[in-house]
Amino acid sequence: MNKIAKGAIATGVGIVLLAGGGGTLAVWNQTDIGTQGKISAGDLNLVAGTGVWKNAKNEDITIGSYRVVPGEVLTYTQPLTVTLEGDLMVAHLTLTGASPVNGFVPADVTTSTTLTDAAGVTVEGNTPLDKDHDGDFTATTTFAFRLGTEGRSSVNATYDFKDIGYMLEQQTPNADIVAPPVGP
Repeated sequence: MNKIAKGAIATGVGIVLLAGGGGTLAVWNQTDIGTQGKISAGDLNLVAGTGVWKNAKNEDITIGSYRVVPGEVLTYTQPLTVTLEGDLMVAHLTLTGASPVNGFVPADVTTSTTLTDAAGVTVEGNTPLDKDHDGDFTATTTFAFRLGTEGRSSVNATYDFKDIGYMLEQQTPNADIVAPPVGP
């Protein structure tokens, strides 16, 4: 055999051995664990306590059996506990379910509800609350049966407060932040 043929066979055998031996060449690499830490979620919570109805003489009443008369104002006071935890937490506390007069002649009645903080400051629907402005609030609802009702207007009428409630709703902490899509 000539030298060229022997060289070609030796080269072919070398290539086959390299391919059979895994065919890869080792390179250096390194991995390490990141040090990002942990993230903890905050909290947003609203708990309504038991309220009390009072009549015009500031006496506690049982609303289901009380018979209101023209010229009287009834007041319902209810404690609310607001929890706002989060470094950028901002929320609004608002009244929900307030409806027009139901059962009474509309001209005979006025109702209103106010929300106040522990310092007695009225919380408007647009007032932002944050982690430094949570805690105890008071909701006060008044029902006024107008003195100047016509004749027997609204006699034996009923007013149902069952739909009145409160909502604590988180606001986006920064309008520039856009949440990434959820899912794969």
